[in-house]
Amino acid sequence: MQRERYPGETAGLRNFLAGLQPIVERELGAGNLLHHAIRRALRTGSLADLRRARQMFNMLPRERRRAISEALVAAGRAARRSDAGSAEGGPWIVFDGGGSADARVGPAIGLARSTEPPPHGLRVLIRPGTLPSVAADTLRRIAQTIERDRRLLSGRFWFG
Repeated sequence: MQRERYPGETAGLRNFLAGLQPIVERELGAGNLLHHAIRRALRTGSLADLRRARQMFNMLPRERRRAISEALVAAGRAARRSDAGSAEGGPWIVFDGGGSADARVGPAIGLARSTEPPPHGLRVLIRPGTLPSVAADTLRRIAQTIERDRRLLSGRFWFG
């Protein structure tokens, strides 16, 4: 039994090959050996099969490998753009601050599929999988911006 060389190697190879499979099928055809190796690796999940399929990709001629890599990156950008452009790109972890000035009452925390506006107060949406330190640092930067310029929360500033 082979062991992972680094934590997450199997998951990383599986994600890479899953994204690569439709592009290889489109560019090289469904009868291509690389496509067959990718299908087998994804079906078995074996680390040896996953590595073999990646190695076959790496052995492609440079120009062909570059074209497939560019198509893979373009597909990833398009997927991110469609997620970012859609407010329905959830699920979201929702922190509803509410309208209460009482500091003892914490935010209501839940899971939401869409970004409907909050009934009152403040709503923060965070995509699951976001690192807690990244979310906290971003929220701190936003809070500092609001502290520096309180007009940002003024209806008169924006609508008057």
